[in-house]
Amino acid sequence: MRRIFSILLTFFCAGIILGVGYLVIVESGKKVLENGSTLEELMYEDTNSNIFYGKIDEEIELFPWNYYPEDDTSCLTGYYPRFQAVVFKGDIGVGEDEEELKALQNFYICELIAYESNSTTKEVWDWYEKQQKSIMNELKAVTAFPIGMVYFYQDILTLNEKQYQVKFACTEWNIISFVCIEYDSKEERDRSVWEEGKEKLVKVLEESKEQMSEYFIYMTYLRNGDITSIYIGDDKYANSYLESFQWLNNILNSEDNSTNIPNYILEEILGYMSTEKYDKMNVWDVSVNYSYQIVELKDMILLLIQGDETIGLYYDPINQHFCGYNYFYEL
Repeated sequence: MRRIFSILLTFFCAGIILGVGYLVIVESGKKVLENGSTLEELMYEDTNSNIFYGKIDEEIELFPWNYYPEDDTSCLTGYYPRFQAVVFKGDIGVGEDEEELKALQNFYICELIAYESNSTTKEVWDWYEKQQKSIMNELKAVTAFPIGMVYFYQDILTLNEKQYQVKFACTEWNIISFVCIEYDSKEERDRSVWEEGKEKLVKVLEESKEQMSEYFIYMTYLRNGDITSIYIGDDKYANSYLESFQWLNNILNSEDNSTNIPNYILEEILGYMSTEKYDKMNVWDVSVNYSYQIVELKDMILLLIQGDETIGLYYDPINQHFCGYNYFYEL
């Protein structure tokens, strides 16, 4: 009788763990997928882990791209955001000069593309010049969006004899989705290499919990404060998301982060938040154990980090490199 009771208790506990994990994934899926669709396939490999696994059908559009206008008749042209007009702890000083602001924002995106494509910012800028293109002039603006006007951009660039798919979406004051990944027209990626890259990601998540907590806090403040850049002194500004990519890939490759600008930015943000209004809030709790969901897409992996908010990170398992991020909103 005691043995039977022990077996039943084991099954009961396992059921609770799986049930909680399922609810976490379903709730996250509602934020991520169009029309509240759930994940196509779920796999649980370790009930003692806070890492869950899933797969999304390639035809499903992820937020915010399920709002992308399919034709120019459903969007506004000639509009552009102003995410570089004001930066954290400093005014970039462009005033009302539209062309200067556009150029500054074009340069900002070129910096992100350059890092992800292992190119220089000049090489990316020159590509656009040669193609007679301007990112800001090719944005598609959508007004029928739950969080206000959103701008979309996508293209395929050729840099150093390789092609890269670039997609980003931004609000008036922040970039809510960005990805730049090496473009591969093959329908199926090398699965053995893919699995090696995924295993590396899992290992990092298991061994770098504190560093990932710091990163999550950093990205949360960038979003909630619309902090695309920060003044760092001597008339210099740091590209907040470029720094986040460098920081994240340092974590992935177990490299030293002690000299990284994000640590400085985070200190500035927390210092700014340390007012009477926030003095009783624990805004720097890196002991929080977040849940991670590894979702396999067709060309990359979407890593969902789930705390009070949900942040997605795009990961290229073939090249073992983080290639973008995505903010999700409660709609």
